[in-house]
Amino acid sequence: MEITWKQYKEIVSDQIETQGDFIYRGQSEAGWTLISSLMRSDLVWSREDFKTYFNFVLPQVKEKIQAWEGRDWDLSNQFGLAEFVAYLQHNGFPTPLLDWTYSPYIAAYFAFEGINHFDPKTEHAAIYCFNQNAWSDKYKQEYDIAHDTDHVSILRPRMVGNHKLSLQQGCFTFSNVQDVELHIRAHEKRANETYLSKYILRVSERPKVITELSLMGVSAVQLMPSVESVCKKALNDLIGLHPVGRAKRS
Repeated sequence: MEITWKQYKEIVSDQIETQGDFIYRGQSEAGWTLISSLMRSDLVWSREDFKTYFNFVLPQVKEKIQAWEGRDWDLSNQFGLAEFVAYLQHNGFPTPLLDWTYSPYIAAYFAFEGINHFDPKTEHAAIYCFNQNAWSDKYKQEYDIAHDTDHVSILRPRMVGNHKLSLQQGCFTFSNVQDVELHIRAHEKRANETYLSKYILRVSERPKVITELSLMGVSAVQLMPSVESVCKKALNDLIGLHPVGRAKRS
C-alpha cells in the first residue's frame, strides 16, 4: 500500500496505543522481501546447512569474537545462543535473524537512511508492520535449531553487551525459511487474517522524513553513537535542505 509520510504517522499513532502489539522494519528498497542475511549468503543451501551453521560455524566465530571482546557466550544454552546471534546480527555477520523495532519512527529512519540522497536507485522505500502478538498467539514459536518444521518466531534476547539493541528498541524474527514474508503471507491466506502490512513511501519525501525524525531525536547519533554517526547526521542535516536526486546537467 503506497501512502504519504503524513498518512504513515497517522496510521502508526493508532498502533502505538496497543502497547507492543506491533513491531516495524524499514527497508530502503520497496521491491525487497523479508530475507535474512544468512539466507542471502552462501553459507546455507539446505536445512542440513542450517544446522551446520549453528553447530560448527558459530563456535568458530565465537572463539574469534571472545578474543576481541573478552567475554563468553554459552552456545549450549538457548539464551546464550540467542544473545550471541543477536550480537553477530548487529556486527555484520550473516545470521537467520531479521531486525525489527518497537518504534515505527526508528523503522522509518532505517528505511530512508540507506538511500543515496543525490542518486537514489529506487523511487520507493518500504516499512513493514508486523502484529507480533497476534502471530505468536496463533503459531507456535520455535527456538530449537534442530526443529525441521518451517517457522517464523519472535526473538527477544537479553540486551546485555548489545547496546545497539537497546538504543534501537529492537527485537528480531528468527526463522529457518528462505523468505519470511512469503511464509507469513501463506499463513494469512489460509487463516484469512492479516499479520503483516507493508507501507510504501516515495523516496522523494526523504528530506521531510529525515528532518522530522531528527527533531524527534531519531538519528544516527542516537541509534549508533560514534563520531562517524555525528558526521552522518551533519551530512543529513545539510542535504535535507535539497530535493532528492542529482540535478540534470546539460
